[in-house]
Amino acid sequence: MRALVDDHKVMYSPHVPNEIRQVQGLAVHVSGDGPGLVLLHANGGDHREFDEVIPALSRTRTVYAIDWPGHGESDPATDASAVAFAELLPSILNELGGGPFALIGNSVGGFAALRTAITRPDLVSRLVLVNPGGFTPRTPFSLVTCRLMGSGSIAPIAMRHLPRFYLRRSSGAVTAVRQRAVDASRSPDAVGTFASMWRSFADPRHDARRELDSLTVPTLLIWGTRDPVLPWLIDGRRAAKAIPDATVVTLPCGHQAFLEMPTEFLGVVEPFLDGSAR
Repeated sequence: MRALVDDHKVMYSPHVPNEIRQVQGLAVHVSGDGPGLVLLHANGGDHREFDEVIPALSRTRTVYAIDWPGHGESDPATDASAVAFAELLPSILNELGGGPFALIGNSVGGFAALRTAITRPDLVSRLVLVNPGGFTPRTPFSLVTCRLMGSGSIAPIAMRHLPRFYLRRSSGAVTAVRQRAVDASRSPDAVGTFASMWRSFADPRHDARRELDSLTVPTLLIWGTRDPVLPWLIDGRRAAKAIPDATVVTLPCGHQAFLEMPTEFLGVVEPFLDGSAR
């Protein structure tokens, strides 16, 4: 990613991958060379949310930035769900060569990465979770919220405005993500996927704490403490307490530390991936 200055305005220049592969209907954007690293984005977004960190990460690694079903350049999804994404990920990793891969997952991507590390540890070398889903307490309020966000009348509005709410720092890259959300909210297919995902968060199986005692993969948990959607005081502390032996780092940002604070994010993640810090 490059920031270009023109008339005192910062303009976002997106990262261009080396190639785009099609794997089971998913677009996989490949950059760099070296040990495999898979990037897994949040509901409503796409691989470009990681543009701020891919150039640095791909200097020493092969980076696979995946568009989930119904997102980005992947095929449409008629019944997207958090559990379905988690169940799909191991087969995607197998088709990419079987790894083991380091995984960086945000939100629903973090839930999928964690479930894969538990069920298929042979595919995962290291695990980085950024404000992952699956740790929200199941209360009447949270269940009603999932139903409302997944309704046909609320979903387009939520899709359009949520990034303005949960991205708490400003930059050209953040502005680009917010604008893409506005654009996507005009697509019935994209809104349908977004709504289906929100409804799926009420599924009892969307519980990241299942079988956590069997997690053996080295894990780094990064939480943006200003995230209003998955708050640190509720979801974050619950995750930090539940994940055995995880290294926990908090950053003063919102839902996506890699987008909002890329330098600080890389300063924590790269030593962890290199094995020089756990």
